Amino acid sequence: MKTHNASNTSVAPVCVVTFFNFNCSPPDLGDSERNVIIWGFALVIATTALGNILTITSILYFRQLQTRTNAFAISLATADFLVGVMVMPYAVTRTAYTCWFYGKTFCKMHTWFDYTLTTSSILHLACISIDRYVAISDPLHYEQRVTKKLVGRMLVFCWTSFIIYGLSYMLEWNIAGIEDIVASSTCPHNCPVFMNVQFALTNTLCAYVTPMMLMLAAYTKVYTMARAQARKISIAMLQTRSADAAVRSRWSAMKREHSATKTLGIIMGAFVVFWVPFFVVAASEPLLGYASDPVVWDVANWFTYINSTMNPILFAAFNRSFRNAFYLIVSGKILRGSYRGTDLFSFKRGSEVAEMA
Repeated sequence: MKTHNASNTSVAPVCVVTFFNFNCSPPDLGDSERNVIIWGFALVIATTALGNILTITSILYFRQLQTRTNAFAISLATADFLVGVMVMPYAVTRTAYTCWFYGKTFCKMHTWFDYTLTTSSILHLACISIDRYVAISDPLHYEQRVTKKLVGRMLVFCWTSFIIYGLSYMLEWNIAGIEDIVASSTCPHNCPVFMNVQFALTNTLCAYVTPMMLMLAAYTKVYTMARAQARKISIAMLQTRSADAAVRSRWSAMKREHSATKTLGIIMGAFVVFWVPFFVVAASEPLLGYASDPVVWDVANWFTYINSTMNPILFAAFNRSFRNAFYLIVSGKILRGSYRGTDLFSFKRGSEVAEMA
């Protein structure tokens, strides 16, 4: 999350009464520029909502996608969808007008939604990395180790931990000890978010650095093991001129697992990239005397929001099963026949034959 921050603590902020008695910083944009921003971000919001609805619908409809890994994927898509409909629209207004029109109470609630929803995706991705590690390192015992009960507990953890975390902003623990700085550095209706040094560093370490290191460590091992498995099966297939059914079945299953792992690895890589600006700004802001330009905060904020836009796009771009599922939904073919049992990984467009459930 995040929002505009103070411009300089040594000089009182310039506030003007411009919007229905709201006391805000003067807007820097002209009408034409503001319209471009509003319509541009409206497209981002629509893409975020529709893309994640496609992901959720695909997993709910197609049996092949109803895996334990995709239980995390559908929960992640739900969080991303909520970012698109509950966080982004209000953030667009704040960006375009440099003002918050919705009152102090909803400012706190929006901050809570923002932090809870955007950063809950970090825990989802960390859980996915653990799931992928077990799936690749011990495929024979995967279902015994990653049980449905364990998946349920991990999902509860993903949501409840950051709901509690978001409450810290409602209770204003993030500004403990710097209340005077906040009061003297911000226009009353700009809905800024400040972090004291302790909160900023703890937030960066716990919400970004630690999960990122966990994911990178897991995926480094997963990548090494996946390559070794692929070599072994390739050799087995080459040694027999016509591989037996067991080897072919294992090869097909491995390709599906590796495709899912690759896609989720790319999504995690996108998370690392899109969240770097925010955590760099958040961690350095207290050390720099809260002097960052509000535009810097806006850019950092929107990078984290757009991460929620990119996830379904990455699913479609790098995972054949999701790409075919999106195609069958968008084309309306699932309305003209039952494709619930379709083998999406091997599906060929143009030769659709409805598979009756």
